[in-house]
Amino acid sequence: MTQKIWKMGIIGAGGISEVHLEAIKEEPRAQVVGIADVSQDMASHRAQRHQIPHVFTDYKDMLAQIELDAVVLCVPNYLHHEAAIYALQAGKHVLCEKPMAMSVQQAEEMIAASKQAEKTLMVGQNNRFRAESLALKRFVEEGKLGEVYVAKTGWIRRYGIPGWGSWFTQKDLAGGGPLIDIGVHMLDLTLWLLGHPKPAKVLGKTYAHFGPRKKGLSEWGRRDDHGKFDVEDLALAMITFENGAALTLEASWASHIEKENVFLELYGTEGGSSLKLLDDQFTLFHEWNEAPSTTTLQPPKVNERLLLFRNFINSLEGTAQPVCTPEHALYINKLIDAIYQSAETGEAVTL
Repeated sequence: MTQKIWKMGIIGAGGISEVHLEAIKEEPRAQVVGIADVSQDMASHRAQRHQIPHVFTDYKDMLAQIELDAVVLCVPNYLHHEAAIYALQAGKHVLCEKPMAMSVQQAEEMIAASKQAEKTLMVGQNNRFRAESLALKRFVEEGKLGEVYVAKTGWIRRYGIPGWGSWFTQKDLAGGGPLIDIGVHMLDLTLWLLGHPKPAKVLGKTYAHFGPRKKGLSEWGRRDDHGKFDVEDLALAMITFENGAALTLEASWASHIEKENVFLELYGTEGGSSLKLLDDQFTLFHEWNEAPSTTTLQPPKVNERLLLFRNFINSLEGTAQPVCTPEHALYINKLIDAIYQSAETGEAVTL
């Protein structure tokens, strides 16, 4: 029996598309046959680099003119909603970069379009597929930590504001700053490890002390001095859950700290863990013969983007369920909306 080759289209030729393209070329069941971007030069560059036969400046033309099974959305946040729904209604499966949407309403509309079209909508939360994340997930599910009652997580940078003045730093185009850009990764990973408990209350606080002064900038993204910065550059949140557990989150693009840190800590009744994503390892804290014991594990490195994409293809073939469901992404959007609401009002938000 001949194996089906899934024909893929890439919508958006920015930097994140390169990451997806490098992963897709390692999956023999998929072939990228088209790429679309408003920048002809960018789309042509990616096409030439990855031998993509068809180039478009409008993704709607791509969907109409060539045969595609699915698309990968690599466009700015404000275009996720429109492009995903258009592709779904055109009969294509969709793998969408994070965050799925800029608001709860947009996320709900995307899920509804997916169900109506009977097509898969999956969100690219690649950190769930890291070797250390998968190993820690098994430890949690096997009860090695007991009942996990506190989680602390964050992604904090010393200098990391992307593309000052571009869509990254404009609220109406990005939805927010580091909370929705990188904090969403850690929030998703932590909640996945916790099993997505039902949230009770959210308290949030945001600050913008670097971006307005054009401090703490990174080389990622294209700077536009004619643009603006009206998002936060640091966000803090505390989330309590109906089961009594609590989670604290910190996300910053710029801070006066020693160095960038991407972390996740779990406190359980029988053990704890510390996950350092920049070190590709995690540490377990437990007891042995009634004495404190510490074990550091570094699983063999894997290509998490490839594992993410394979899960997407497997879900299209009906051999697996999507690990990163749109319902999980909707859950994240509800929390992000609540954090921003709390930061604006100064009051805790009840969910």
